[in-house]
Amino acid sequence: MPVRSVRTLVLVVDDEPMIREILAEWLVEEGYRVQCAADGQEALDLVGAEIPDVIVTDIRMPRVHGIQLIERLRTAGHVIPVVVISTWTPPSSLLGIRCVPKPFDLDHIIAAVEQSLADA
Repeated sequence: MPVRSVRTLVLVVDDEPMIREILAEWLVEEGYRVQCAADGQEALDLVGAEIPDVIVTDIRMPRVHGIQLIERLRTAGHVIPVVVISTWTPPSSLLGIRCVPKPFDLDHIIAAVEQSLADA
């Protein structure tokens, strides 16, 4: 298993509090530093303060959904790797996107995060 720095920041974005908590707990246990956002707008606000190394996001959320989040980040010049938790398949125009199907498990999430970081 690769060695991680506690400085490696993962931003978890999901409107379901339980999902955010579970993902954050798993990622912290794996050695990551984690921030959480309840929707894409909150995520954009957090990125304005500190740019994460990778984002793990849902698609369907209020205010700013996952696709809008990715598009707004790209428009602003951020090329942050993104792991999408969904049954959705990203269009080829959204580079740096990995998908983890629902229902997900720890191994798939961690593998997607690690691969995203390795490819960045």
